[in-house]
Formats: sequence, C-alpha cells, structure tokens
Amino acid sequence: MQKLINSLERKLYRYRIPPIMKYIIYAMAGVFVLDLLFASSTAYSYRFSLISHLMLSTNAILHGQIWRLVTWIFIPDSSSMLWLLLSLYFYFMVGTTLENRWGTRRFLIYLVIGAVANIIGAFVAHLLCGYGIGTNAYLFYSLFLAFAALYPDAEFLLFFVLPVKAKWLALIDLLYFLSAIFFGGLQMRCAAIASLVNVMLFFGDDLYRLCRRTIDQFNRRRSFHNYR
Repeated sequence: MQKLINSLERKLYRYRIPPIMKYIIYAMAGVFVLDLLFASSTAYSYRFSLISHLMLSTNAILHGQIWRLVTWIFIPDSSSMLWLLLSLYFYFMVGTTLENRWGTRRFLIYLVIGAVANIIGAFVAHLLCGYGIGTNAYLFYSLFLAFAALYPDAEFLLFFVLPVKAKWLALIDLLYFLSAIFFGGLQMRCAAIASLVNVMLFFGDDLYRLCRRTIDQFNRRRSFHNYR
C-alpha cells in the first residue's frame, strides 16, 4: 500500500500545491462567522443556516447540490466561540505538523482518502436507511491518530495543566471511534469506520509488523518457559 501512496505522491509533484491545512482552518472560521452573520440578519421567525446548506447530505447531493461533496469539510465542529478557537488551534497544530513531516502532497492524499471514504460511507448509509449525512469530526480526529503514531511521546497540557503524552490521548481518541462504531447510530458508524480507512492505509503495514513482532515475542517467551 505504501508503494501506491508513494506513486500518487510522485504524480502530484507536477503540480504546485501550497500548504493546505491553514486554509482549511481559515475556511472553518469563515463559515462560523458567516453563519452568525446570516443568522443575525434574518427575521426571528426564519433563521437562515449556512451550515445546513454546506453539510454532507446524500439526499441534497442527489438533488443537484454537488458542492456539498466538498463544503462539508469546512463546517466548524462547535457553535461555541471558545470551543471553536480551541479546536481550530488544535487542528492547526496537529495538521501543520503532519504537513511539515510528510509534505503537502502526502498530507493532501491522507485527507482526500479520508474525505472520499466519508462520502462513500454516507452513501452506504443512504442505501441502508434511505438517507445519509456526514460529519468532518472523525476525519479530523483521524489526523490526531496519525500524529500520535509519528510523535507518540509529544506532550499536551490537558485542561492547560496536566501533561499527557500523545499516545495516551490517541487511546482515548480510538475509544471514541470504537464507541461510535459499536454503539452509535448508522450514520455515526459509517463516518467513524470511513475515517479510519486513511489511518489503516498509511499505518496498516506498521501495525501489522508490530502485531507480528508482539506475537513472536510472546511465542519466544512461552517457548523459553516451557523449555525451563
């Protein structure tokens, strides 16, 4: 799989691609501000929601609103100004770190794979229950899983006080994925599973080697104790 990703990355070298994570953050902040402005400028009896016209909705896409295939990525994940600022700062830090480590083209491939998988997941849900909606939350959470895989000992200040390593926060992140997969609704399950596709494609080989190494070590220890 790494050969395929490397091949895609080489093909992108013919194009000049600027750093993209900061523009995603700018777009999310812009959508948040515009949604507030539209809401405050309309009558109380009718609140125009910009976000509702940008979200990933399979029914709307099938009725011609194809811009939703892209615009759902830029929807902010909170209506709270404070939480939005914190989340955007976190996404920016994690995303730009990955972008600097991988390069913009490889980072773009990671995002596109995750986005396409989410769109496919939404349409799978549509086929199963008649409608499909998507969220970008799990797509951005998958960025942190990639970050933790590359920088497991990086520290974050939890609640601005408690230092916690990225690998432990990644376990919490992974539990959040698993809870959505096993206990969430159909839409949430599809989004969570889809957002793990890029993680498995990029890190599946490493996870496989780690599992093999762990099994081999366990077998060696068991053989040693049996021999004794």
